[in-house]
Amino acid sequence: MVLLSRIIASALIGAGLVVSQAALAHGDVTPQAVDVSTLKPLGEKYADENPYRGNAEAIRIGTSAYNQNCARCHGLEAISGGIAPDLRKLELDKETDQYFLQSVRRGKVRNGAVYMPPFEGILQQEAMWAIRSYLDTRSEFAAGNKAPELSPMEVLAKKSNCLSCHSVDSKGVGPAYREVAEKYAKDKKAEARLVAKVRKGGSGVWGKVPMPPMQDVSEDDVKSLVKWILAGAK
Repeated sequence: MVLLSRIIASALIGAGLVVSQAALAHGDVTPQAVDVSTLKPLGEKYADENPYRGNAEAIRIGTSAYNQNCARCHGLEAISGGIAPDLRKLELDKETDQYFLQSVRRGKVRNGAVYMPPFEGILQQEAMWAIRSYLDTRSEFAAGNKAPELSPMEVLAKKSNCLSCHSVDSKGVGPAYREVAEKYAKDKKAEARLVAKVRKGGSGVWGKVPMPPMQDVSEDDVKSLVKWILAGAK
């Protein structure tokens, strides 16, 4: 699953939610209503996977809904400008569908900081799946492409939600892992420093977008990931 990243301002301020500075960089993002009257109703129970996959009407509605509610942070046509994860990296499977839905419903909060506000109660289930249907058309895995085989360390990175902002060899929200390896190649203290940074979060080294603390990932897993990254993520 890729994660992601996890888009609301004035409508949620009254509810006591504070949007991160990264989200506010794109301005006022009051959520817009989505007309789903032409889609098959899904009822109160949330689906386990996208019931509208490949549905032309859902894609049409999802395109508009995405542009109104998501593009300010995730980028026009889902091409991230660095403020939030690149949603084209979402795989087309049930597991990723579930991750997507939970992220949209519950948002992303770390140590009390809101990186993505929850949309449950704001967007209907039908609207959420319509947006997912649109994102399917932007996915790197569309047109029958299969997800690439992952190494055990890539699997751990994915499980730990690292790949929503980083990749092995291309810059996204954060630096590519091989950029990190190159930067710290001669630094004998890099491993300890990076382990602490991953655990506590930080900003300023690779740009203004902050890295949230990863305290929900075990220290052993963080150490394994950092060693792998410094070795060139091979």
